[in-house]
Amino acid sequence: MLSLGLKMLLRRRGTSLYILAMALLVAILASTTSIVNYVDSYAQALGRLVSPGRTYLIISEGATSITDSRLSAGLARELRALGYFDYVIPQRIVLVNATTRLGSDVVWARGVEDVGGFLKARGACLNGTTARGLGEAVVGEVLANALSVGLGDEILLAVGDKQIRVKVVGVFRSQTQSDAELLVSMDTINMLVGDGSISFIELVLKKDLNSPKVIDEIARLLPKDVKLVEVQQIKGLARQVGLEALSFLSAWSWVVYAAIVATSYAIASRFVVESSYELAMLRALGAKRSTALAIVLAYIVVLMLASSVLGIAVGTAGAQAISTMLRWIQSNIEVAPFLKVDQALQILLLALASSILGCAFPALKATRARYVEQQL
Repeated sequence: MLSLGLKMLLRRRGTSLYILAMALLVAILASTTSIVNYVDSYAQALGRLVSPGRTYLIISEGATSITDSRLSAGLARELRALGYFDYVIPQRIVLVNATTRLGSDVVWARGVEDVGGFLKARGACLNGTTARGLGEAVVGEVLANALSVGLGDEILLAVGDKQIRVKVVGVFRSQTQSDAELLVSMDTINMLVGDGSISFIELVLKKDLNSPKVIDEIARLLPKDVKLVEVQQIKGLARQVGLEALSFLSAWSWVVYAAIVATSYAIASRFVVESSYELAMLRALGAKRSTALAIVLAYIVVLMLASSVLGIAVGTAGAQAISTMLRWIQSNIEVAPFLKVDQALQILLLALASSILGCAFPALKATRARYVEQQL
């Protein structure tokens, strides 16, 4: 009786339109999933290409930025005694007012104990000499061009009511953010701010010691009010990109499945109304009330199975076709969407569950209707 009723109802007009409507929703989900898969795989590949870095920063625990951090200068000496590092560079960054012969501007001044060692660690190219004490400074190439200063020029540095005049003894290029900074000795910075503290400590591990075990040991030796931060955390960034892409997919999936529930409800409700004659005829042939429930559920499940298979195929193939067209239009765009087998199965099962949930109430309503109430 169930198979007879199902065959009869599947021949009704509009069945193909129902399949296309549900397939469109599944296709949207499949195409989105395939694109997110590409983004996630690309981010993971990027993370694998980056070799572990050896540079770390030590800043104070509660600091919101490097300039807010305050550390004791004695901590740098304790770290040097460990023998784990190629470089231990304590630094202090201060925003100063720099006055030249052409005017004044607010710039970042970086104080270090050894200016030459700092430039060597950066791999910088230097025109001139390093600053060796009070009254001398080296200027990054970008800042030198902005201030129109060169070798031999003098700059008046001021922080509040404290001032010091420095002479430019070198211009350097390091291809880092330091190219837009003024580099002076720590004594010069202390003359301007006067508290003797440092902003952070830059550490460069020795190559043979760059391992998680060594990092954990260093972190345990540090005071509780400071923290160790890895510089250029590309792997962490790649992992975060992947997680955000998956979060977007999860949120979008809930929207699509909710739409499937609503669509299934509408289709089932209309199906029950339009198939009243067929259901009444089956009841007249001796079908039980539960048969109506089984027929409605089976009808929706069959529609959803066909829609899911069609939607997964169309969504995946459509995303790949669009990405191919984009490569033809602009060769530097390379997107390769793909859908995993387990993801396709998951979409199929969740779509089925959503459709059953949506048609449950109309199906139960059909079982409560009595034969005499049906319009023959």
